[in-house]
Amino acid sequence: MIEETAIVQSIEDQWVDVLTTQSSGCQQCNEADSCSTSILSKFFGEKEISLRLQSNLLLKSGDRVVLGIEEKTFMGLTFLMYFLPLCALLFFAILGQLIGGFFNINNELPTVLLALFGFVGSYYLIRYLIKFYFDPQKINPVILKKLS
Repeated sequence: MIEETAIVQSIEDQWVDVLTTQSSGCQQCNEADSCSTSILSKFFGEKEISLRLQSNLLLKSGDRVVLGIEEKTFMGLTFLMYFLPLCALLFFAILGQLIGGFFNINNELPTVLLALFGFVGSYYLIRYLIKFYFDPQKINPVILKKLS
């Protein structure tokens, strides 16, 4: 389970609005002072993320809570979001190159057009896969516990 700390903003019945801060994972590294990724993350700052989650815990505004999401779900979504569009882009670019060669087209237009088609098409494929193959309860983080 991947965990993150958040602060309760408001509560309505069983719905809890929480606020968490997205920060770069490389802040913990020993090389954070000299790493270019760490320097860029400091430049762009930390982002606050507001979530509305369901919980049966007794909470009040200002409480600190631990949010969690399953690792398997997180890794699957990461694969879909990063690897699938890249593979689609490359596959359709190669297909465009082959089609251009087959029809004796001497420019890169088929390659570029099919690569863009594959990249954009992967967006719709991702939406379909998330809608029909991922359980919405597993995608959303859950409130695991209240911190004292």
